[in-house]
Amino acid sequence: MKNFYIIISENKNQSIENTTEKLIERFDTYGSRVSYEIYEGYLGRDFQIPEHIDCVITVGGDGTMLRAARAAFGRSVAFIGINRGHMGYLTEVSEISDYGSLVERLINDDFQIEERMMLAAKLKRDGKVIFRDFALNDVLLGKNDSIHMMEYEVYVNDTLLNTYRADGVLVASPTGSTGYSLSAGGPIAEPSAKLLILTPICPHSINTRSIVLSASDKVRIIPHTLNQLVSCDGADGTEVKKGDELIVTRSTGAMKFIKLKETSFLDTLRDKMRAV
Repeated sequence: MKNFYIIISENKNQSIENTTEKLIERFDTYGSRVSYEIYEGYLGRDFQIPEHIDCVITVGGDGTMLRAARAAFGRSVAFIGINRGHMGYLTEVSEISDYGSLVERLINDDFQIEERMMLAAKLKRDGKVIFRDFALNDVLLGKNDSIHMMEYEVYVNDTLLNTYRADGVLVASPTGSTGYSLSAGGPIAEPSAKLLILTPICPHSINTRSIVLSASDKVRIIPHTLNQLVSCDGADGTEVKKGDELIVTRSTGAMKFIKLKETSFLDTLRDKMRAV
């Protein structure tokens, strides 16, 4: 890899600044043999990774990685994250003792690529698609600043699954199983798996649980109440009206993660759970 893009979290602290300085110092030693660009600040919905980039390095937490992934959707770009946030399930590197070795491995393609499935979402109103988006972690249909219980019809492959009374409905990917889905009571999935996790948020039923679906399934959610928003990976919400249809499926695109370590997801999970 020769063309790199370093994205620095908008929530800067001393650790992030030190990491960035050391990365830049190492890249500078390669002179004209490699190129790198730097972006600092919040990645809004309209932000795009430049076309010529081979590798994106994020310095921050999982939120920075999620927003960066959205900015390069559909492109053959590999991602690696340096965790300077809280949990860091999406970030490959936590502790760095040798920045030179890290940069050299990236330049020499000394790593493995792990592909993660993504989700596609579209919102239909009166039969017309009015909103499209995609997500690495999850798609949420939830209430917008309302204390009232919401009601949703949920269909899987056009067969009615259930009518939920809840604060919202979340559809997560395996990668997203350690995010909001986990907080909502959903199961943890191995991130390279191919499946969908459907979880009602704070359901008004003691027997309601998450459901694991096939990656080929289509989830269709119809809200029966007002004051709804749909959000992909926590991005700014889009208003949803009563009777709209939110359809979530597996996306045709995937995200490429760089793996430098031989440790498994279970090793990472065990370490993260100990840190909570």
